[in-house]
Amino acid sequence: MDISIPMQTRMKEDSSMIDLSLDYHAHILPGCDHGSSSVDMSLKQINMAKEAGVQTICATPHFYPHKESVSSFIERRRQTADILWAQIPTNAPRVLLGAEVLICDGMERLKAIHELCLEGTNELLLEMPFYRWPAPIWDTLYRLNDLRDIQIVIAHADRYPPEDIHQLISEGIPLQLNAECLRKHLHRKCYLEWIQKGYVSYLGSDIHEFGPGYHDFEKCRKLLCRYL
Repeated sequence: MDISIPMQTRMKEDSSMIDLSLDYHAHILPGCDHGSSSVDMSLKQINMAKEAGVQTICATPHFYPHKESVSSFIERRRQTADILWAQIPTNAPRVLLGAEVLICDGMERLKAIHELCLEGTNELLLEMPFYRWPAPIWDTLYRLNDLRDIQIVIAHADRYPPEDIHQLISEGIPLQLNAECLRKHLHRKCYLEWIQKGYVSYLGSDIHEFGPGYHDFEKCRKLLCRYL
């Protein structure tokens, strides 16, 4: 099956171009986390994505290593995805399964961590703390980055301290931005520069319930066509 993300590759061939038909970060699986409370809500989210020109949605429910095993999460995700797939119209965007994985100390030793990667890839969407990252978190991050069979991608990099993101950029770690960040005039120039220089691999809606994520996608398309 042809999908929008290359199989077992680190990034797109041309990392300076952002694919606005791909939503890399979305919470649309009914009841899997707090992103959608019902199949009806999920179907409406998917229709919003379609109207925004999205052709592929990466369903990335939250995974908290300190609360749940990988096997339990994978089974729970499969069950909610099966429920949704049974109701999705044939002309709806493609849905791929992944996870938004919260980093924790020593996570590189987590059994079956590769099962949390986005379907069809070796990419692990990693959520970082929303405070200044302590040394143990940096150590875990670097050990994850050293794994040969995993490529970490930093989720919603626009939400973290800029000095930490600049360190990740210097290490060549790819970033995912939330589409909403390009509406913020104060930091827009910085985010556009990250995109132009190829630091950003993907945009995501990070849609929860009926948030503005897909409306932001439409605005981003116009903005990126103007500046890039």
